[in-house]
Amino acid sequence: MTLAQPLAPVAPPLWRPLRRLHHRTVERRTAAAARDLRAVVGKRLDVALLRRALACQADGILVPRLIAVGFLAMVVAGFLITGMKGLCTPGGYLPTSGGEVGPCPTHQDKVNVAEMVGFWAVAFVVTAAVRSAVRATEVRPAQAPVFPALAVLRACARLHEAGAGHAEAAQLSVKAQALGQALIDAAGRVAGDYGSRASTRTRLLDHARQVAALLERTADELLPDRERATRELAELAGTIAEQTADGRFTDLLGAMGQPPDLPTSAPESPDRADGRRLAVAAVTALLVTISLAVTTGMLGLPAFVTAPLAAITVPLLTFLLLAYRFGLVEALRLVQVLRTVRGENPVEPTATAERPAAGQAEQTGEAGQAGQAGEAGQADEGAPPP
Repeated sequence: MTLAQPLAPVAPPLWRPLRRLHHRTVERRTAAAARDLRAVVGKRLDVALLRRALACQADGILVPRLIAVGFLAMVVAGFLITGMKGLCTPGGYLPTSGGEVGPCPTHQDKVNVAEMVGFWAVAFVVTAAVRSAVRATEVRPAQAPVFPALAVLRACARLHEAGAGHAEAAQLSVKAQALGQALIDAAGRVAGDYGSRASTRTRLLDHARQVAALLERTADELLPDRERATRELAELAGTIAEQTADGRFTDLLGAMGQPPDLPTSAPESPDRADGRRLAVAAVTALLVTISLAVTTGMLGLPAFVTAPLAAITVPLLTFLLLAYRFGLVEALRLVQVLRTVRGENPVEPTATAERPAAGQAEQTGEAGQAGQAGEAGQADEGAPPP
C-alpha cells in the first residue's frame, strides 16, 4: 500500500505548453519503462504512481531564475556601456589600428547594446525552459532519482535484446553507478525537506550508500554472469523507482529487503562529487562578489577598498554556501579535500590506528610492571633473612 493513492494523470491545458510538454515526456518515459521491466523481468511497474510523483514543479523556480538572469544581463550591459564610455576619455581604449581615440558612443549605440544583451538573456531563459520541459527535469528534488532508475531499465532492456554485447553491458554498468550517485545526492535534499536534522541526514545517507553499494556490486556481476545481473539490476531499478516516487526513502528496496552491509566508499565517486560541489559553490560566490563589486562601484566606493573585500568575500561565501547546502561537517571536509589537493594537508594517523597502539602501550606497560615485580620478588627470595 502506498503512502498516497495515485490519481489519474490529467494533461495540462493548452495555454501551458511547457507543462504539457513535460507531461507528455513523463508519460512517454514511464510507458517505455513499464514495457522494459515487463520484457526483462516480467513484472508490472506502477506507472500511475511514477507520473504523479514526476509532476512539473517549475512554478517556484522560474521567477528566481528570471531575476538572476536579468540581474546578470544588467551587469554585462553595464560593463559594455562603461567600456564604450572609455573610448571618449583621453586614457580610453584605442582602436586596433593604433590611431586616434575612438568616437564617443551615442545614445542609440547604448540602447542597441542593452537590447542585444536583453535579447540573448531572454533567448537563454526560453531555451533553458524548453530544454527542461523536453527532458522533464523540473520535478521535486527528492524524486529526481526516478529518472536514472528509468534509464537503468532502458539499458537493461537493450542488453536483453538479441545481439547485445559488451557495449550495452558497459552502458548498463555506467547507468547503475549513476543511479547510486543520484540516490546519495538526493538523500541530502530529502533530509533538508524533513528539517535537516543530523540524525535524519545520517540515516538517509547510510541507507542510500548501502543501496548504491548493492547496485555497484550487482553491476560488477555483468562480466561473469550477464543475464542474471541484468535481471537483478532491472528488479532493483524498478523497485527503487516506485519506492522513491512513493516517498519511502529509508526503504528503497521495498519487499526485496534491506541491502547487505557492504563497503560504501566506492559508489560515492568522491572526486567527481566533491569537485562538482566545490565548482558550483565557487562560481556562485564569484558571481555574487562581482555583483557586489559593481553595486559598490556605482555607489562611489573606491577600488582600493573593494579589491581587498573581494579577496575575502569569495572564499568566505564559498564556505558559507557549502555549509548551507551540505552542512558544516561536510563543508569542513570539502575544504580539507581542497587543501589536500593543494598539498597543504599532511597525512595524519587515523583514530583506528591509534587505538591498537594505545592498547599495545598499555600491554607493554603492564608487562613491564609485571617484570619489575617478578625481579623484585626474586631479589627478596635471594636476600638473607634478617
